[in-house]
Amino acid sequence: MKTLIKTAIFFFVLFLIVYFSANYVLKKLAVKAVAELKPRLEQKGIMIENFNYKNILLNSYNSCAVTEIDLDFHLTKKMYAKESFKARFNANSITVRFADFNNPSFFFTLKDFALFIEPEENSTKKPFGKLENGYLKSRIPLYLKNPEESAREILAEVKTLFRENKTPIDLEITTDVLLGIDEKEVKVGLYTERIESWTYLKFDDRDILEAAKEFELDLAEKEAEIIANHPSKVPALIKITRDAKRLSEFELSKNASFPEDAYKHIYWSYHLTREFGADLAKEITDAHETIPNNTENERKMDYHNNKVGRKYANEILSLNEIKKRVLASNEVIRNPNEVR
Repeated sequence: MKTLIKTAIFFFVLFLIVYFSANYVLKKLAVKAVAELKPRLEQKGIMIENFNYKNILLNSYNSCAVTEIDLDFHLTKKMYAKESFKARFNANSITVRFADFNNPSFFFTLKDFALFIEPEENSTKKPFGKLENGYLKSRIPLYLKNPEESAREILAEVKTLFRENKTPIDLEITTDVLLGIDEKEVKVGLYTERIESWTYLKFDDRDILEAAKEFELDLAEKEAEIIANHPSKVPALIKITRDAKRLSEFELSKNASFPEDAYKHIYWSYHLTREFGADLAKEITDAHETIPNNTENERKMDYHNNKVGRKYANEILSLNEIKKRVLASNEVIRNPNEVR
């Protein structure tokens, strides 16, 4: 019995020695890695201005975690041809899990992270410039034999995911996005969904409905579902829809006989088509007509004027030219009673 206890104590002490020695070595290696990495990143247009973390811990024989990370960096015009961005990133932890020792590689997980990208003066705001309460888990390996090439491929697919809403790489993301439109900021849930061999990026359609209320817009549930499937387009979609409503109400306030509804739908459909193409514009405007309370003739008028707006999008029209056509063109239906 004494021998068993002695053996157990021996292995426990050995484990503590290995564990704390490994953590000490990891910290030393991290300091060295950051020092070597900074100039290489600067060559790529990523300027590290501040980097701090609380600890590096060995979780198991094949994984370690960096905790309480704070990072300030600058993305220069070398990386983004026309614009530069200041950025802040922090995370509760980043866990790295090593795998496949024959072809050394690792997977990573980010927990409770936040990212804020601040465009410089006269720069365009990005749709995903503010993320918080984030979780990211990579299910694709980053190979250590060619880390730069491997990382470049992964980043390219992540960029595709955020730009086109889908990618073949297996990546799990859940986060809150702060959408800023016209000085108002609304929180919307963003997540990935894996379907067959594709990862799709989506907004929570219930959050889209709530966000629409904040911007004083009425969306049909079907319309919100379509919009939620195009996260990168949401700020522009909301802005175009909001402008159509505001401008038509403004014209009506100046002239009580102004065909406000016709103008709103033609302006809306025209700009959606110019920005996103006729197919998505039709899908969104058709879905909007599922809102109840419209009469049959009102819906027919809206469908017709939306079609006219898509047709006008083949030309470049000023605000005043759109208004003139709404007032004078025989193609426009200005009153539900004019529906044949």
